[in-house]
Amino acid sequence: MVKLKSPRRLPKKSVLNKTIDFFINSQYHAYLVGGYVRDATLGIKPVDIDIVVEGNAIKAACQLNMKIKGKLYTYKEFGTASIDTDSTRIDLASARIERYPSPAQLPYVYPSTIIEDLNRRDFSINAMAMSISKGNFGEIIDPFNGLSDVKSGFIRVLHKNSFVDDPTRIFRALRYKNRFNFKIERKTMVRMKEAIEKRLINLLSGQRILNELRLIFAEERYQEILNDISDFRIFKMSKQSLELMPLLGKNSLYLYLSKLDLKELPLSAKERRIVNDFKKLNRISSRLKKAKKNSKIYRILSSVSEEVIDSLSLIYPEVSPQIKLYLKLKKIRPFIRGNDLKRVKIKPESRYKRLLKRLYDYQLDKQIKTRREALHYLRNL
Repeated sequence: MVKLKSPRRLPKKSVLNKTIDFFINSQYHAYLVGGYVRDATLGIKPVDIDIVVEGNAIKAACQLNMKIKGKLYTYKEFGTASIDTDSTRIDLASARIERYPSPAQLPYVYPSTIIEDLNRRDFSINAMAMSISKGNFGEIIDPFNGLSDVKSGFIRVLHKNSFVDDPTRIFRALRYKNRFNFKIERKTMVRMKEAIEKRLINLLSGQRILNELRLIFAEERYQEILNDISDFRIFKMSKQSLELMPLLGKNSLYLYLSKLDLKELPLSAKERRIVNDFKKLNRISSRLKKAKKNSKIYRILSSVSEEVIDSLSLIYPEVSPQIKLYLKLKKIRPFIRGNDLKRVKIKPESRYKRLLKRLYDYQLDKQIKTRREALHYLRNL
């Protein structure tokens, strides 16, 4: 066993310091796990706090929160809890083992010791724990030589069926590879390629794939990860499309999804609309280039999501003038509304929508320049 530098030398009021003080003075055997030991070894400041408790993690979380006073969330079916504070999130889980009923399916969970819990992890660099209990505080439990792999810069799975049990680990391996500039260990690479060739990712639910893609786009080097995903033929993407991603900022995820043939992703109605609009980018751009009238430009873009409008001029600089014009046009208030049509006794009301559209188009094209002219037009109908 080895020891890392004690995290207790943090400012007295830090959330981590309070958490460690709680467990040192409790009856629980608790450990910092996940990325904490990995990042501390790399000299990276850990962001969130992951804790495994040998025992009842939910009970421990309730007691801990009395001191931290954050927002507590419990998940009894999984034996886990989370505490959100203004600056930090703490995730607590009972030590457990997992049994996978079939490839890519969520596992059955059973109580265990910390060693057994580490045995279920994805990679050796994440299969380390540091005790925050009084008896052996600071002790590092490293059954798979994760510290050595961190120092050597290797990503290595713990057993041969790792990618079969959970194909999301393919995405995670590529995330860690690019985040830390690590290499995928030779046997791990072989097993990963086998899982990709068997299309095990296709067995994952849309929710799990979407979760992984969101995590990838949250990475600083997400473009390199997407390049790997394409090179490994997980989701093949043209070089031109990949080069567009950094231009679009937060909208890059929607452009990426629009290029994939994934129909079961659980997107919100708004997100689905954005993705569908991104699929029409070429057509929208082509129509804008041909549009001569203000009303035509307005009609083309008024039904398009704002995210796509923001992205259009970045992808197609030649339509920038039309985008700028549209942004001005949409601020123009119509001279005529539905009540005006009633007032001049136009019937039937089924004509209203068509008439209002025509009048607004005339207004945008400056064929009608005042409200008086618009009313005069109506009275002559």
